[in-house]
This record gives sequence, structure tokens and C-alpha cells, in this order.
Amino acid sequence: MKLAALYIHPIKSCAAVALKEARLGRRGLEHDRRWMVVDGDGVFLTQRTLPEMALVRIAIGDERLVVSKEGLPRLPLPFVHEDGARADVVVWDDTVRAVVHDEGSDWFARALGRPVRLVCMPDEARRPVEAPFGHDGDIVSFADAFPLLVVNQASLAALGDAVDARRFRPNLVVDGAAAWAEDDWRALRIGARDAAPVVLRTPKPCARCTIPGVDPDSAVTTKEPLRTLARLRTRDHRVLFGINAIPDGEGVLRVGDPIAALDM
Repeated sequence: MKLAALYIHPIKSCAAVALKEARLGRRGLEHDRRWMVVDGDGVFLTQRTLPEMALVRIAIGDERLVVSKEGLPRLPLPFVHEDGARADVVVWDDTVRAVVHDEGSDWFARALGRPVRLVCMPDEARRPVEAPFGHDGDIVSFADAFPLLVVNQASLAALGDAVDARRFRPNLVVDGAAAWAEDDWRALRIGARDAAPVVLRTPKPCARCTIPGVDPDSAVTTKEPLRTLARLRTRDHRVLFGINAIPDGEGVLRVGDPIAALDM
């Protein structure tokens, strides 16, 4: 197996950024989901209710993010914003102390046509990985529950011709495994043994919501691939695709890195 693709999503539920290499830390890939859009009550917003968030594009500039949407001026953002008002925000069952970005809040209010705030997770924030799957010290950004999501290219192909991996919001795409081999993964080692490989624990599959039905380029909602996925991968009334992962340690991941499944 090998690492076929790397993605980060600097602002939760906005467009993905494809990378050739990425630094891996305790929260996941560097710059992944450190920013989030929240409503007036501080509750996170996503493509589940606002599919047009897919049309907010992000580029990695020189020491900053550059956010864009058709019809609006570009919005520059630092990778991490620490200097601003603090606010408690909610992502699923967690409340996190975040930093409000005023200019970004105004920009996203125009982009989404409603009052919202843009917030950043500061370095000092410590949001634990979903219990009981994490170890002491395992933390996560504004991702749903785990630092990383891994998908298997062969499983993606089983859903139909040319299903775009971006619909599933992965961080890592693995090539060279049989379809649904991820059901048996307990851990993955990425990188050659002589090049400081990193190990990812893979504690549970990912239960899917409606976001894979949103076309990442047009924001149009479709019945596929969710209809096929529900037929193939419904377990205990949940539709599953991909596997959640937690890093053991830090390192650098590169497209093309060898991957091996481990027993742990």
C-alpha cells in the first residue's frame, strides 16, 4: 500500500486543499480544521445545512491562508489566530474556547448570507479525542471527533465510476489495498522503516452524514454516492465509509509513502 493523496480542510466544511506533503502533529495534519464558522449561538456550521460552504475555496499562501468565493474580495487569514476576543463555541458535544476573527466573521456573513462568526482554535486549546477511543493526551482540532480520516481508494471505486474522494472529507487516501480492507485495520505505519515512520491507530470506522451528497465543485446535492453506500455499508443503522485515525507521535507524510497495516 501507499499514500495516494493528502488533504487538509483549514476551515471546517469549506473546500479541501490537496498537498504533496504535510506535517503531522497531535491534532492531525498541520493547519487542518483550526478554523470554524459558527452561528449566533456559537454552534458549528457545516455543509449538512449549508452546502454552499463547499464553494469557499482556500489556498496556502506565504505564511497565511487565502480564502475566496466568487463575487467577494479575497480574505487573508493567519494559520493560527490568537489575538482577538475569546468565545465558547460548540462542536458536537464539546465546548471549546476559541478566538473570534472580526474581519473573517464579516466576510463569512456576506458569503453565507446570514450572521455568523469565524473562530480559530488557539494553540493552548486541548479538545480530547472522542471517548473511549483516545489515550491520555490525544487531542483533536475542530474535526468531528478524530484527528484524521483515512479512506481506501479501492473502497471508493466500489461506489461507482469516478466518485470524488473529496466528498468524504478525507485527510489520507490509501492505494493498493483491497476494497473494504480497512475493516480489518487496527493501525497503519506510514513511511519506510529507516525514515522515521509514523504510526496511526485506527480505532473505529466513520459513520457518514449527508455531506458526501454535496458536489465539492458545484455544491449541488445528489443522491449518489450515499444511496449506493447505504446499500453496501449499513451497519447497526449507520452508514459507514472510511476509518478514523489517531497519530502516535509526529512526523512528515508525503504522497507516495509506503503504508503497512499493523496488529496492535
